Amino acid sequence: MSKKPLLKRFLCIALPIFVLMLIFDLLSKHFLDSSMQIGQTASFLPGFIDIVIVHNEGSAWGMLAGMDALIIILTLIFLAAIAWYTISDKISHPLYHVALGLLLAGSVGNLVDRISFGYVRDFLHFEFWPSFPVFNVADICLTAGVLLFVIYAIMSLVKHYKKEKNEKSDANTK
Repeated sequence: MSKKPLLKRFLCIALPIFVLMLIFDLLSKHFLDSSMQIGQTASFLPGFIDIVIVHNEGSAWGMLAGMDALIIILTLIFLAAIAWYTISDKISHPLYHVALGLLLAGSVGNLVDRISFGYVRDFLHFEFWPSFPVFNVADICLTAGVLLFVIYAIMSLVKHYKKEKNEKSDANTK
């Protein structure tokens, strides 16, 4: 496969999702950070989601707290790995590029916070699940991106398995 479909899918799918979700993430963090104090709570969707301003100095669920350099390095390695994977495998499937745009937006959104402030600004909290960590738009992008990537990977494996099975079947009938 040539690089043209790959570039077209990236420019038409992944890049717009990346840009829009990154802007939404950074603007939401800026607006809430400038209008509320740490620990302050406001109802967003009553009974479902509250806005609670929290500064997360770790990664997911506060893991690796105080290890900013390591988290930054791991994020940069992750970004390089998905760029390499996308280019080397010449993946042009639309679902993969949606996942890619979301993964990039989530990674870069939290990376910008970590480099700029030394922590990630989180603000969304499930009211009905008090023990679940506070999260942000970037975290939603990362979660959705991983889920879509897993769905894409399963679809690719099934397609590959069916193709191999058909090739073996064709070889046996000759």
